Amino acid sequence: MKKICLLFIINASFLFSQNNIQVELKNLLIGSEKLFAANALMMNSFKNKKYGTYFWIYKNKNWSEGYGGLTYTPTKNLQLGVGIGIEDANDPLRLSSMIWIGDKKWYMLSLLEDGGSGKWHQINALYRLNKYIQFGLMEEKYTGFGPRIELTAPNLPIALWFSLLKMGNNQNSYITLKFSI
Repeated sequence: MKKICLLFIINASFLFSQNNIQVELKNLLIGSEKLFAANALMMNSFKNKKYGTYFWIYKNKNWSEGYGGLTYTPTKNLQLGVGIGIEDANDPLRLSSMIWIGDKKWYMLSLLEDGGSGKWHQINALYRLNKYIQFGLMEEKYTGFGPRIELTAPNLPIALWFSLLKMGNNQNSYITLKFSI
């Protein structure tokens, strides 16, 4: 069932004229532990329309999820979304919301979830110094809060981002390779 749902989401996304797809390969370092994961975020809209869709999938060795929903863009600097999906849990229903606020120089993206395995969120607030460097703050439930820097390769749709997140007495970090399609 999960494979059918994922195929439907991917195929439906190509019906839209404007696509923004980001795929991330993540290494999360929690103390001496390393957790590799992959995720993808796809945001779509009809050209010159206020409505679209978003889809999110995530997979690590222990857990996975996928969900999608509808977006509404009341202004060029604000996009809101609400969706539904599934996860690896006894109660697999997952609810999500998405808030994007920004422009060409800065943005804030919030992904908020609730469902069978509990609540989760990730919030990124980034400022674009130039076309190669972005920096800001990141907060993620269970991982922590701290600075984030993103370096984009010249003339390529590839970026490398790092974050140092403090969670209680623990120092966690992400090293992530991001592809934008």
